[in-house]
Amino acid sequence: MWQAIVVGLIVLLATLYVVWALAPPITRLRLTRRIAEWGRRPERAAWITRATARLERNALGRVNGCGDCSAVQSAPGRPRKTRPESTDE
Repeated sequence: MWQAIVVGLIVLLATLYVVWALAPPITRLRLTRRIAEWGRRPERAAWITRATARLERNALGRVNGCGDCSAVQSAPGRPRKTRPESTDE
């Protein structure tokens, strides 16, 4: 019984690794930045903060070493919907 659980976990981890490795670098970077934002929250343990920071550095380093170009920058937020100003004349 426990052997089946261990094998299932190994298969799950291998599948996650393959999906991560085959994902486009920009997608990995965006996901990594979201994970890093989660890890930087004040209530997180220090080891989580360090692990997420290392993950973010590794993902940034795999995007052809370019950290300043517009392709690496995070996606802009959705535009806010604002009411048009009414002109009462």
